[in-house]
Parts: sequence; C-alpha cells; structure tokens
Amino acid sequence: MNLRALSLLLLAGTGCAAGDRDVTLRFDARFGSEPFACGRDFAGIGTSGGTVTPLDFRVYVHDVALVRAGGERVPLTIVDDETWQHDGLVLLDFEDGSGACMTGSPLMNSEIRGTAPDHDDYTGVEFIVGVPDAQNHLDGATAPAPLNAQGLWWSWAGGYKYIRLDVRPTSQPEFFYHLGATSCDGSVAEGFSCEYDNLATVRLDGFDPDSNVIKLDGAAILAGVDVDKVPDGMTDTLPGCMAFPGDPECPAMMAPLGLRFESDEASTTQTVFSVAE
Repeated sequence: MNLRALSLLLLAGTGCAAGDRDVTLRFDARFGSEPFACGRDFAGIGTSGGTVTPLDFRVYVHDVALVRAGGERVPLTIVDDETWQHDGLVLLDFEDGSGACMTGSPLMNSEIRGTAPDHDDYTGVEFIVGVPDAQNHLDGATAPAPLNAQGLWWSWAGGYKYIRLDVRPTSQPEFFYHLGATSCDGSVAEGFSCEYDNLATVRLDGFDPDSNVIKLDGAAILAGVDVDKVPDGMTDTLPGCMAFPGDPECPAMMAPLGLRFESDEASTTQTVFSVAE
C-alpha cells in the first residue's frame, strides 16, 4: 500500500475527509464566577441576591460553524455518537444526577465534536441554541438520542425544551427555565408550525477552537428576575419561565439569550455565552 492510500485510509477511520481536521468545542458551565456543579449552593443569584441549589442544566445546540478571519462561516460536521450528537444536533448536559439534580443520570457532556477544513485562521464560532423545526416535533419516547433525553420533551406540538435550567431557591421548591417554541398548532399527520421558534443565534468572536473554551453562565439567565418570588396564582402561575404566553418572568429570562418574548425580533446582545481561556 502506498503512502497516499494509507493516508486516505487513516482519514476515513477518523471520520475526516482529506484536508479536514478533528475539532472539539469545549464548554464551561458556570454560575457567575463559580463552576456549575450539582450538590452545591450558589449565592447572589437574581435581583434578590438569592441562594439557589441546582436541579437541572441542559442545552440543545445545532447549526454549529467556525468563522474565519475574513468572515467566512465554515459549518462544523458533527460526528454522530448515538448518545449526545445526532444529525447535526448536540445535547450539552452539565448535571450529573447528584445532590438535588433530578435526572438521576451521572452521564455528562460538555463538548461538541466534529470535523472542519484545516484552515489556520479560525477566529470565531457560531451556533444556534435550540432544536431545528424538522426535529422539534418528533416523539421524545421513540426519537433517537439525544432527542430521547428524559425531561426535555413537552409534547408533539410543543416539541423540546431547548434549555432546561431548574434551581431550588430557599423560598420555594423550584424555579424553572424551560425555553422552547411557543404558540404551536398542527397535528401529527399534517405537521406543526409555531408562531415563535425562540431559537437563539450565538456568535462569539476572538475564539480559537484549539485553545479557547466557551463559557455558559446560568446566573446570567436568572440575573433579571427575583428567584425568591412566590407566584400569586393569578398574574403569575408558575415560578420562573416556561415560555408560555403571558408569563411575566419570560421577558427578563429570554433577553440574556438575545431573544424577545412573544416576538421574532432580536432583543439585546446575548450575555449567557462568552469566550474563556
């Protein structure tokens, strides 16, 4: 076997095409300056400066790309692994089921693994938080991983929870953040459409995939709300935001992702994701 044939065989074995390289995007889940972890408390959260205990922290992302110095967007080819990555969709799972965390699963994933052309001028990364429409209305009980994850599926019409960030404040058992598509109509036979897809596009500049980490701050999502506020059952029926119409906490909890509640217009610049060394 000649050298060129051997090189092509090795590339095929790693999932890379000729001229491609493996890329691993690493995420660091935080609560402010502190590393996120189940089984510990975090103080100074929200407008009341409350103390919370984590219950869940998981995020779906798709349409991942690296950005070259000249602005060219280069899609990352996601490697299917039958657990966290499938058909371009990735589930980031920062909880390990310990302490008060509710899933009971010790499995975690803080990486996106794929391949991309071997350029030496990648200076940015881009991805979408959420589940694309073509996958969002599958049956969570029978869908392939990672769309079969426990507790991340609402219904046929509602689809998936793009982000699930649940905490326990000292004032009440739970405070929720479940972000997904809203105002959805349709049927299994005819398909579904949603008035608001609530997909958040994240673009980070000054990012080197070989040396930088993507920081994800759960405290930023909760920064504009009072986590200790107990719902009155009339103007507010649930603690936190589940993206349902009229939920008073949702505007402040969606804005950190650059989303506007009950609108497809962009909001402020996102503050949840940032580049870290």
